[in-house]
Amino acid sequence: MTIQMPRLNMAAGPVQVMPRTLRDQARPILYHYDPAFIDLFARVSDQLQQVFRTRYDVVIMQGEAILGLEAAAASLISPGDKVLNLVSGVFGKWFEDFIRKYGGETVELAVPYNEAIDPEDVRKTLAANPDIRFLSVVHSETPSGTHNPVREIGRIAREFGVITLVDTVSGLGGELLSPEAWGMDVAVAGPQKCLGGTPGLSLMAISPEAWQVMEAKRPAPLRGSFLSILDWKTAWLEERRFPYTPSVSEIYALESVLAQALETGMERFVDRHQTIAAACRAGVKALGLELWAAREEIAASCATAIRTPPGVDDEALRGIMRRRYGVMISPGYGELKGQLFRLGHMGPAQAHPTALAAQLAILERALADLDYPVQLGAGVGAAMAALADWDDEATA
Repeated sequence: MTIQMPRLNMAAGPVQVMPRTLRDQARPILYHYDPAFIDLFARVSDQLQQVFRTRYDVVIMQGEAILGLEAAAASLISPGDKVLNLVSGVFGKWFEDFIRKYGGETVELAVPYNEAIDPEDVRKTLAANPDIRFLSVVHSETPSGTHNPVREIGRIAREFGVITLVDTVSGLGGELLSPEAWGMDVAVAGPQKCLGGTPGLSLMAISPEAWQVMEAKRPAPLRGSFLSILDWKTAWLEERRFPYTPSVSEIYALESVLAQALETGMERFVDRHQTIAAACRAGVKALGLELWAAREEIAASCATAIRTPPGVDDEALRGIMRRRYGVMISPGYGELKGQLFRLGHMGPAQAHPTALAAQLAILERALADLDYPVQLGAGVGAAMAALADWDDEATA
C-alpha cells in the first residue's frame, strides 16, 4: 500500500517549499555552458553574497550541506593541526569525525546538549592552547533547537588568529549574520532550512584568510576532488567554468528562494522566523510542556525542541500527528531520540501564523488522543496572542 503524503510538512528540514520555488525549479534544463546558465549562476552567486551579507567570495558546491562541511575540513586541516571543536549538540560532536579523518587533533569544549557555548570558555581554552589553528562550531544546532553565540565566539577566534569553520546550515536566514562581522572564515549553509528551498547544495562564504590556508595546506593543497573548494575558486571564481556538471534544477530553486528572501529584505526575513519561533515557544509553554533549551534566550529560530512529557511515547505522538492528521514533525536525532520532539518553523511556508496554528492545534489534538491532560486551544491561543503585531503585507 502506498503511504499517503502528509498534508503539512512541519519537520526540521527539508522543509515545505513555496509553490513559486517549485514552478521556478521546473524550468527547462540548460546546458551548463549555455550563456544563459553562466549568467544565471553568476546572478545566483551575487544573490547569495547579499543573503550572507558579505563581500567574501561565495561558493555553491553541488551536494547537500554535509558536503560543504566535509569539504571545509578536507580543504583546510593538515595532519597534526589542532582544532578546537565546540560541542553543544549532536552535529557539533559529529564534526570530530571529519577532524580525525583529515589528520587533525581535536581539543573539545563541550556543554550539555540543551546548553550553549560560553564565549569566555572559548577565550580561556585558546589562551591555554596557543597552537590551536582552527575552531569549529555549529551556529544553529537543529537537533537540540538551540543556537550558539557565534558572533562573540568568532571575534575571540579572530583575536587569537584562529580560522573558524562554522556550520550555519539552519542559521542562515534565522539570524541576521555577516561572516565579516561575526568572524566566520568558512561559513556553510543549506538552502533546505530557513531559506525554504530544496536540498542538494552547499552554500559557502570563504574569507581571504581561509583561502590562504587552503593554498598552504600540507603536504599539498586539496585538488582534483569533489571535496576541493579550491577547485571551485580556480574554475568558477577565476575562469567562469565549472569543475564538474552543476545541478541545474537545484540552481533554479536556489535562485528562487534567494530572490524571495531579498524581496522580503533580510531584516524582515529573519524577524519573521524569530517572531514565529517566539510565538511557538509561548504556545508550547501554555500547554504545560517544557522546552528542551535550558534558557529561552538560547532557543533557536529554526525549530522548537520540546522535552517529551512523562507518560508520553514520542514515537506514538508523532505517529498520531502524521497518520491521523497528516502533519509531519521531527523526532530527536542521534542520542536525543526519544528525549524530545521538534516543531519546525523554517522558510516562508513554515514561518507563518497559519502553519504555526495548524501545527500547534494538531499537537494539542494528538496529546489529547494519548490521554495527556491538555486544554484544547490553549497553545494556539497563546501563540496567536504573541502574534498581535503580525502584518503579512509587511513581512511577505
